[in-house]
Amino acid sequence: DKSNNVTDNCKNSKDEGSSCPVDTKNSTASSGCPVKMDHNSKNKVQYNVYSQPIDPNNNMPVVENQLPTAQQKVALSTNRVSSNIPKGGADGAATWTYPSPQMFYNSLARKNKLDDTEESDIESVVAIHNNMNEKTWGSVVEWESVVDPEGHKQGGPKLLKFMGRPSDLSPKARWKHMILGHPLPFDRHDWTIVRPDGTEVRYVIDYYMDESMAKETEESALPKMEDREAVKSILVDVRPAMDSPSNLIERGIVMPYARNVAKTTSFKPMPLMPTNAMKDQLGESEKTWESIQKNVQVSKGGVTKEPKSMVLTREQIEGKEDDDNANEKHTQITKEEAVKVALSFAAMLTECRNAQQIVDQCTDDAECARASLGLSLCMAKLVCPLQHKAVTTSLNSDDLDENDEKSEEIYDKRVAATLANVSDCLALEGYRAAMAKKQYPEVFQ
Repeated sequence: DKSNNVTDNCKNSKDEGSSCPVDTKNSTASSGCPVKMDHNSKNKVQYNVYSQPIDPNNNMPVVENQLPTAQQKVALSTNRVSSNIPKGGADGAATWTYPSPQMFYNSLARKNKLDDTEESDIESVVAIHNNMNEKTWGSVVEWESVVDPEGHKQGGPKLLKFMGRPSDLSPKARWKHMILGHPLPFDRHDWTIVRPDGTEVRYVIDYYMDESMAKETEESALPKMEDREAVKSILVDVRPAMDSPSNLIERGIVMPYARNVAKTTSFKPMPLMPTNAMKDQLGESEKTWESIQKNVQVSKGGVTKEPKSMVLTREQIEGKEDDDNANEKHTQITKEEAVKVALSFAAMLTECRNAQQIVDQCTDDAECARASLGLSLCMAKLVCPLQHKAVTTSLNSDDLDENDEKSEEIYDKRVAATLANVSDCLALEGYRAAMAKKQYPEVFQ
């Protein structure tokens, strides 16, 4: 099997800095309805930040999404921050850990949500994301202290898993929009919490934007995680899902009584009626909603194409071959950018001439695989330096234990992922070079 041989070559050639590509598969997210669970079971299921089941022995999926993407130009931090949200399925006082800026960027890219987001924006985006999650959890805890007071005394709920559902309007959000003229939410989450007695309960959260409350301050751009008042422009509507008659009673009777009669909670629900300022944002929210639907369809439709080959042909490098399926209108290149592309590819032709000759002269599959890899890494060093560095870092990682099957699996898949990113990056740069030469042929003379 070629793929197994390729993976073995990756490990065996670690010191030489060479390996070959292997395809990887994306994990699928899981979901579920409120059910009883054995809270004391030794087989408690734990989930990561993408609602993927994880191995509790190492608390991570096989390949953590900490690698730079194919289109990325600037390195992002891989440091992760612990939240204040207790982790369901885990023992003791374990809490959820937020994605690093690199993981968050990768998630946006995978879901086709990057739009105009630059790498330099990610730190602020992550800070706001973490702040909103803490704010949301605070509201969940306030709900639980009212509807499950005994559980609250025993330590309160833990967050078991959550799922983003940006393209699904909740019944409440739909009703508010159609009947009250309320703007549409820009996102929706479903959070599943587990109570001390093992009962799982699903919460629905709608996120709304009120531009009239936005502030251009450092506190709002980089809010502290625990500051629930820092980002006033994002409104959060939190409530238990109506999955059972008891949930209906809690929403319609128990919480209103606690708020308005008994005065035993400080919980403040998001108002049903929109303010005049929010009514003015109705049209903008509808445009945002339409954009979300398009992005979701693109993600589900698998619009992103796999590169045809790990290695660009000589014709692609020299700009003589166009990609027939490429959409030129999405590649706007200035003359200044075209000059940079021309210079980098000229350098690549010079620096990688020997590697190209080895590819031209190879005679069998194994030899050609090694030669192709050498050419790819040579080219990537010049036009995809961030992705090239990820390959060399992964190959020379110190965490490989050849006597540990799990360690080998993680190592193999991480190396495969870095090589796949190199492949995609080279394909993107090859296409940009072809478009640059087509638009500004004079700079390639």
